[in-house]
Amino acid sequence: MSVTIQEIYDAVWQLKKSKAFELVTRGLQAGLDPVEMLQKGVIAGLRVVGDKFGAKEYFLAELVMGGKVAEPCIELIKPHLPPNAEGKQGTVVIGAVKGDLHTIGYGLVSTQLELAGFEVHKLGIDLDSKYFIQKAEEHHADIIGLSAFLVTTIPYCPEVIGYLQDMGLRDKYKVIIGGTECTADKADAMDADGWALNAVAAVPLCQQLMGKDVGEEARLATGYSHPWWYNARRS
Repeated sequence: MSVTIQEIYDAVWQLKKSKAFELVTRGLQAGLDPVEMLQKGVIAGLRVVGDKFGAKEYFLAELVMGGKVAEPCIELIKPHLPPNAEGKQGTVVIGAVKGDLHTIGYGLVSTQLELAGFEVHKLGIDLDSKYFIQKAEEHHADIIGLSAFLVTTIPYCPEVIGYLQDMGLRDKYKVIIGGTECTADKADAMDADGWALNAVAAVPLCQQLMGKDVGEEARLATGYSHPWWYNARRS
């Protein structure tokens, strides 16, 4: 029996974990395009879960379940993805700040950045601020990604920036933030280098920070209404 991208998409947003995994397995066996399965099936379906959470149609349990549905599917697809034709775009270390236990957001950002040619080191969750800096130094990173889904965990983002300043390393790294409660104006207020609304938007943000030409988006992204924002004062 054939498999369609639509079936994968539906299984993910309807939170049918076993079915989604089975469909992706069969899709790979049938020769479906792995990039389409990932982008238009799994990630698009997970985006619906996020939208429903925002609209209060889904709650935290469903949001967490969405990650549990998507993660094994993504891991299954990853080995089949083609290498980026443009070569390495930069190195990113990314994780969830102290007190934050959400893996979904930074995991999706990691996948999108890897697809775009970035070397990504996923650090984990509930991390001390200095740990991000330690790992950035260890991996010779260009960008430090901070995931903070909760109002109570956002203050740890400027803490990382503060430590970088105290250690004389602020200009060595670009610092970006993201998560449900993070916004462009909050990123601006803490003098971060950028913010992205979602995983897809994180790609042009990181490309901009690495000095790539992202066209008209670069101008739009200096305002708060764009899906991503970068700190023009620090560029």
